[in-house]
Amino acid sequence: MSALLKTLQKNRSYERTATISEILADLNEIGEIDKLSELKQKEYGTKALYYFFGLGASIVLINFIISLPSNDSYLSLVIVLLFVAIIVFIIACIYALLRRMKYRKLNFNNSRYELTKQVLQMLARDIDNTINIDLQLSFQAIQAKENNKVTVAHPHKSGWKIDNYQHEWLKIKGQFLDKTRFGLTAVELSKTQYGWKRGRSGKSKYKSKTKNLGLEVILKLTYPIKRYSVVKVLDNEALSAIRIPTFCQMRGLRITDKSINLAVRISPDMSENNEEIYQSVTMMFLSLYQILNLAKILSK
Repeated sequence: MSALLKTLQKNRSYERTATISEILADLNEIGEIDKLSELKQKEYGTKALYYFFGLGASIVLINFIISLPSNDSYLSLVIVLLFVAIIVFIIACIYALLRRMKYRKLNFNNSRYELTKQVLQMLARDIDNTINIDLQLSFQAIQAKENNKVTVAHPHKSGWKIDNYQHEWLKIKGQFLDKTRFGLTAVELSKTQYGWKRGRSGKSKYKSKTKNLGLEVILKLTYPIKRYSVVKVLDNEALSAIRIPTFCQMRGLRITDKSINLAVRISPDMSENNEEIYQSVTMMFLSLYQILNLAKILSK
């Protein structure tokens, strides 16, 4: 078993500091593991279903034979064999379900590693191929306990609560050829409201509803001061330079004498669409570099 596979099984996450080509090779391996786990999960699920049908058929046959008036010793032997078959089917079904559960743990969210590959391939055009980058990629579900940042009382429903989830599933750090350092973070957002609701019959039922709040993408560029010394004074020009898709909402733009920070919220209906997320990330990088290029011209 490879070290990568062991890490994925234990933490459902991938972290590495290496060159982009090395990380892309790992992501390709993760894709292969994911595809194999999907096939194995389907295979053992089908086997478990067949074993269950065999178990049911054996039980029906035993009941049918027992209902017969004959006391033939041959039928008694058949009943014994069917009991053995029932035990075998139960064991086989449990084994198949356990194997299915094992491979389910290695069935990752395809969109996460595919999007990460797209972003890295885009960044590779302006990064020295011998320079390391830092990557953190999580495959955990957003409803994991550690992603629940705060629980509050529901403002309108008595006794109900709301869990607010934030899952930082992607973080990339590196340096471009012009010595500008970058940090890209993707944070999935959702909330779950839950509580007891009384129905028309008077009985109380537990209800739960989860709402996707979108994907927040945060980009930080830490630029060389000598090259881009006048960035700080470009507040008005910087705002007009930001070009993002219509399904995105700018959450903040902050310029200091060392860095530019841009936060964007991608709408819930587009937050799981890789092409739209990739387009948003690309436009964020282009927008911030338009600001830096303007500063470079003015610096001369």
